[in-house]
Amino acid sequence: MVVWSPFRFNSGQQAANRFAMAPLTDASHQDGTVTEHELEFVRRRAASGFGLTVSSAAYVENDGRSWQGIGAAHQGHLSSLQRLADAMRAAGGLAILQIYDGGRIARPELTGQRLRAPSAVASLRPGASTPRAMTADEIDGLIASFRRAASLARQAGFDGVEIHGANHYAIHQFFSPRANHRDDKWGGTLAKRMNFPLAVAQAVRDALGPKLIAGFRVTPLESEPGGYTLDDAKLLCNELARLNLDYVSVSLDDYRNSRPVGETRVYNGPPEKTYTPPENPVTAFARVIAGRSAVMASGGIKTCKDAEGALEKGADLVAVGRAVVVDPEWLAKVRSRNETSILAGLPKQEAEIAGTLSIPPRMVDYLLSRPGWIPRL
Repeated sequence: MVVWSPFRFNSGQQAANRFAMAPLTDASHQDGTVTEHELEFVRRRAASGFGLTVSSAAYVENDGRSWQGIGAAHQGHLSSLQRLADAMRAAGGLAILQIYDGGRIARPELTGQRLRAPSAVASLRPGASTPRAMTADEIDGLIASFRRAASLARQAGFDGVEIHGANHYAIHQFFSPRANHRDDKWGGTLAKRMNFPLAVAQAVRDALGPKLIAGFRVTPLESEPGGYTLDDAKLLCNELARLNLDYVSVSLDDYRNSRPVGETRVYNGPPEKTYTPPENPVTAFARVIAGRSAVMASGGIKTCKDAEGALEKGADLVAVGRAVVVDPEWLAKVRSRNETSILAGLPKQEAEIAGTLSIPPRMVDYLLSRPGWIPRL
């Protein structure tokens, strides 16, 4: 089966199979260094044989922290990143560091600063405050911060970096006509709204050099009124492929449909979108990218058949998230064709979740705060 076959990236790096562990967990110390809980969470799941493992998102500037997660913002984070890379690569798979900036959905209680974003437009999230518009110098500085984070990843021993350009974080905000009302080179027309994502991608590619993996995660459309469309995102992905990126990851709740995660983060409510694209986003991106970069699908992958279905839609790689939260040995069971033994949900007793499944306590709290997102036994 193709899902178990190796995959060679543009960089020359090779994944042993098409399965990627999606970026998960939010556990770190206050200073952004990795905790033992996080290392155990990653180490146990990576051990089942993923071709590549993508880390939880690391902030590139303190002002852009959206949760108490790991950092890749300065040299003081290097030893923490080295420990994480070692844990992710312990079973032989490739280790990818995801990097992000929160923009207008950062948390001031973590940053100590007023929110900054492309424009002074508040998020749709309940209780969101209005950010200040970033200056041109700050935008240049943020691009440099992404470059520095990629350099730290290279020094730490990661096999590559995934740029988090999805899920309403800062890079997504620059691309969104709802969040970006600028009239300079960073906003206005669609072409100008692409400038920041492309500048970050080029900076990361340059920092990594040609032999490490550079990926970019994108939300394929905005469900909110006035948001960007799938056609807009296809144009962005076409330009990203020109930069010799190794893969584009399509962020969806389920790869079979066209419903992305809305800005309000309502996972199981009624669909928020007013726009339905004519084709599946994974298929659309695969056609536009046309083999210049790999396409990674995510969402709704619970079985080997699910993964094969994603490849049939045009994906080269599949990222697995919720299934490996519930069952750390998910991939090993899939490989051995023992899918009937896969755990169907989190333990009924809350006290068992962290210990039995090696889930950091703060992540347990997060999972339980979203009823229905991950099933309970």
